[in-house]
Amino acid sequence: MAETTVTIHLNQQQKDLLDRTVAAGVAPDRIALIRLALRRYGELHAEKG
Repeated sequence: MAETTVTIHLNQQQKDLLDRTVAAGVAPDRIALIRLALRRYGELHAEKG
């Protein structure tokens, strides 16, 4: 799979939400959580064929 760089801009409320989700143990850090979300999004929206 090719590597892709994604740039996101978050406001403070979004950062706080990421931090609370990390604190809940879903992922070890913000980057890992965002990668997980992108992976799941890709799986759900992948073209089937």
